[in-house]
Amino acid sequence: MSAANADLRSALDGITNDRVLLKDHVPRIAALQGRYPHTIVAQPVDHTPGFNCFAFAFGLWDQPGYVRIAAAEHRAGESRFFASTAFAGALSRDGALIPVGRRDLTPGDVVLYGTVDKPIHAARVLDPARVRSKWGRGHLYDHGLWEVPGRYGHTVRFYRAASDAPFLPWFERFVQAHPDWPDFADTHL
Repeated sequence: MSAANADLRSALDGITNDRVLLKDHVPRIAALQGRYPHTIVAQPVDHTPGFNCFAFAFGLWDQPGYVRIAAAEHRAGESRFFASTAFAGALSRDGALIPVGRRDLTPGDVVLYGTVDKPIHAARVLDPARVRSKWGRGHLYDHGLWEVPGRYGHTVRFYRAASDAPFLPWFERFVQAHPDWPDFADTHL
């Protein structure tokens, strides 16, 4: 990662935070082009409850089973039952994800950004040089591997799904294992 890229990532942190209106993200990122050349392109998408980087990367964000749980959680003001850092960690720990090398990436593989021991952000591979990811409460973007806000960490790991099966059953098992799930489900679902 070059110093120019570190500067771009820092500038992206300044744009994609809660102090900048969502409608201003795309034009501000485009305006960075003169100072920090980049290939970031916003993608149109409908937002659903619980739509975050992990929900997108694992193909959950538009699945009715996931949206039902995430919408109930949103209405209840909760933040325990959604595709999260803990869920991403569980997928890699429990064998739903198989580590792959960067040279072996294929479209649909997953990139986990973060620290050595904790995923913070996730993206889906478009091709070996490009990924697509959801940035916080913001937009969905196509971008180069390191064209992301700096707060997403300085380590990447690459994964492929262990099977062609969707991640929704993994998510359902993950939330159902939470000790508060029975009360939440009885009250809100």
